[in-house]
Amino acid sequence: MSLINKLLDKLTEYLRLKGEKLKLDIIAQVSRLLAHVLAFLFLGIIAFFLFIFLSLAAGAYLNVLLESEYYGHLIVAGVYLILLIIIFLLLRTNRIQNWLESVFINISENIDTDEQ
Repeated sequence: MSLINKLLDKLTEYLRLKGEKLKLDIIAQVSRLLAHVLAFLFLGIIAFFLFIFLSLAAGAYLNVLLESEYYGHLIVAGVYLILLIIIFLLLRTNRIQNWLESVFINISENIDTDEQ
């Protein structure tokens, strides 16, 4: 019986260590994914503010060129309205969703290759 008890002890220890390794692997993957998400979020916030300030600058510049107080801003807003309509039409054809899915798949594959 001693040999069977030792074997059972080794088996339970092995299973416990395997479970801990699995838990640590999951934590590592979630941490890497969270780091990527936070980095993209940070870059997105910076890009958003850059976009806003460049839009204001473009509107002000067009105002000076057109010698108007508001035409420049209306032109910039019109360009964004056209872009919004184009994006809306692309969303209805699922092209943007397909593109985003491929981007996320590539990111997850890159995370997996970084892990190895």
